[in-house]
Formats: sequence, C-alpha cells, structure tokens
Amino acid sequence: MPGAGFLETYSSTAGKKEDILDLITQISPYETPYLTRLGVSKANYTYHEWLTDVMNATASTGDAVDEGASASNAALQDKTRVYNYTQISDRVFTISGTEEAVSHYGLDSQYAYQLEKAMKELKVKMERVLLGSSGATAGGTGYPRQMIGAFKWVATGNVVSGNAGASALTESNYNTLLQYIYEDGGNPDVTFVNGFMKRRISAFASNNARYIEMSPNQKKLTGIISWYESDFGTQEVVLDRWCLGLNNGEKGAGLVAEMGKWRIAYLRKPFTNPLAVDGDRKSVQILTEYTLECLYYNHSGCMSAFATS
Repeated sequence: MPGAGFLETYSSTAGKKEDILDLITQISPYETPYLTRLGVSKANYTYHEWLTDVMNATASTGDAVDEGASASNAALQDKTRVYNYTQISDRVFTISGTEEAVSHYGLDSQYAYQLEKAMKELKVKMERVLLGSSGATAGGTGYPRQMIGAFKWVATGNVVSGNAGASALTESNYNTLLQYIYEDGGNPDVTFVNGFMKRRISAFASNNARYIEMSPNQKKLTGIISWYESDFGTQEVVLDRWCLGLNNGEKGAGLVAEMGKWRIAYLRKPFTNPLAVDGDRKSVQILTEYTLECLYYNHSGCMSAFATS
C-alpha cells in the first residue's frame, strides 16, 4: 500500500480534466442523392405549370405515299400543360443568450453549429418530400399546399409490383420495368433504392455487374453493383435511404428515372430568415419554397410492394 500523500486516479481529486473528444460527431444521416441530381428550374407562382410535347406516331407499313399524289398535312398534336404546386419547407430553432455565451466542447458558436445542422435537416426534409409526397394540394386556411412527389408522378404509369409483398424483386422484374420505360420512349439512367432493395439488385445472378481490376497485392472482395448493364442502357444504381415509396412508408420500393426529365423549381431558394427579437434569445427560420417538375412521367417508373424479408 502506498503511504500517505500518494495520489491515484481512483482518488476524488479536484481539478481533473475530463477526457471528452473535442469534436462533435453528427450521427444522423443527411445524404440527399435525389435532390443532388435534380436539374434546377424557376417557379413564378404557387401553381407552377410547364409544357410537354410528343412526336407524332412513327411510320408504319400503311404510311406509303402514292406516286404523283398531292401533299397532305399530317395531324398535329398540341402541347400539354402540366402543373404542380409549390410547397414550403422550413426548419426553425432558438438559442438563448446564455447558451451562446457559455463555452462548449467542439464548438466556437452554438448558434453557428445549430444553423449548419438545421440546413442539413432541411435538405433531408426536401429529399423526402420530393420522393414521397402524395399531393397535389392547393392549400387553404389551416392546411398547407403540397406538391406531387416522384413516386406519385410515376405510380399511374410504368410500375412493376411484388403483389403486396408476396414476392421479392428479381432481375426479371427490374428488366421488365426498364423495357416498359424504353417502349414509352424513355431512356432511364438512374435507379434509386433503399438499403434492402440495393441488396436485392446486388444479388442479381447475371453477368451484368461491373468488375474492377485490382493489382496482385490487393485483396478485396467486392459485392456492390453501382452500375448495371441492361439491354436498355447502363443504369447507375444509387443508394438512397430516403427512397421509401409513396408517403415514405414502403421499404420494398425503388425509383427508376431518366434524370433529364426531372427538375426542382424554386419559387424561393433556401434562405435564412432571422425572427424578431423578443427577449434574451436568438431565433432563426431556414425556409424554401419549391416544387418538382416532371417533364414526362412515363419516361421513368417505379418498383412497388416487393417483399422486404
């Protein structure tokens, strides 16, 4: 036993410095693959409209022209007006004067940290709305406007289904959906899937996976399909944890998109709106107003209601 005057770490000595990692780690995910890949457009009103047009039917065996025949006009097809409503998304927080003044591990400013965090949270909100919103709602007193999300746009067009969860996604299902889209004139290039559906695609037993050549000294087993070579073009397979079908409630879902046909249209791009000071605290609202443009829904499609176990 040590004698008197000996101190150990077990002793209740004052002034010990806590071993706290001087870094704040945000454990919540904030990736937004769909939002990140969208083109950007401009909305000028809450009821946002755009025009779509299609070519007349291509030639068939009955389209031959007689020798010496007079010219005849082809039937013309007018453009179609399509619409979606803008939706407001925001994130609000308040920091007291004292909270901003005191020292924090890993932070120079609590306000600045919470502002950065709130911006990431707003992006996640937007991702989930853009994919899963079941609008369209014009809104009114007491209930807000809502947009149509991507899954709602394509739900009435090209869909392959797992029969209410009775069957799992197969490679044949996936290629059938790609064929549907192609036959409607689309060129799908990106597939968004959540974790479960990504594993299903990665398990496809075909020769369509891309293999990476490695040096002799490397020992790495790769079981991930990031690209899929189909008969209807190369598909980038993107992991998106927020890709959960209509109303964000379905794990057995996935979106196959021709990304050039989708845009986010901002009525108001994201901005910070400092709220009125009403005491010893600081409040701010981060806000945006936007909608989703679908230039032609049948050039994309979705997987729905597949088994998840």
